[in-house]
Amino acid sequence: MTITASAPNATDWLALANDLASDFATRAADHDANDTFVAENYAKLRDAKLFSAAVSADLGGGGATFAQNCAIIRTIARGCGSTALAYSMHSHLLQGLNWRHRHGAVPPAEPLLRRIAKEELILISTGGSDWLDGSGTLTKENGSYTFKARKIFGSGSPSGDLLLTTGVYDDPEKGPTVLHFGVDMHNPGVKVLDNWRTMGMRATGSNDVVIEGVTVQDQLVLNPADSLSEGDQVAVAPPEKTAPTKPEKAARARQ
Repeated sequence: MTITASAPNATDWLALANDLASDFATRAADHDANDTFVAENYAKLRDAKLFSAAVSADLGGGGATFAQNCAIIRTIARGCGSTALAYSMHSHLLQGLNWRHRHGAVPPAEPLLRRIAKEELILISTGGSDWLDGSGTLTKENGSYTFKARKIFGSGSPSGDLLLTTGVYDDPEKGPTVLHFGVDMHNPGVKVLDNWRTMGMRATGSNDVVIEGVTVQDQLVLNPADSLSEGDQVAVAPPEKTAPTKPEKAARARQ
């Protein structure tokens, strides 16, 4: 099956990124000096729908091309390098989903792409922890898994919505097996630490993310060795939920 990407819309992405970069530049030094995440910049990226900019227009996104997505990152970096770095971590996951959608990969990426476009979801990568071997443990009981892990380099995690990650399940027949799935960042069992202090990138929010006893349903867990050809990327989102309330966000912030 061949899926043709829709034509980009008329949004001037470079002009939009330039305007945002000029604003971000006014706060970049303060964020770096004070070790604070660029939360207000992320809010403005969300308001401008830049987290869904590269989703195909026929799926509800902005229809920005790959080249335009790269230009957005470069332009933002001129105003605030930390914002651009964190945003690029979302972008590389999104572009992987786009590739899978264009090539009709199984499982389909369309449902998650539509959610990103509709909800302006912010994706968090755990590639710094996982690469090929995966990390964290999955234990299975009664048709679901319990997941425990500590993931490093979660860039953008203070504002994240969906953690695309892996865990290792000790399969009784196949032995240790790396499985792929998504974890809701608003789940009470997910905690973002405040432990990122890296020179030149202090404001990226690349904190450790601790997952304690989060339930992952069996149908949302994938084994790439069983279902995908080499080079494919897996991303499965948890069921759609309503956004957390202000009291829920406040409670999480106090953790």
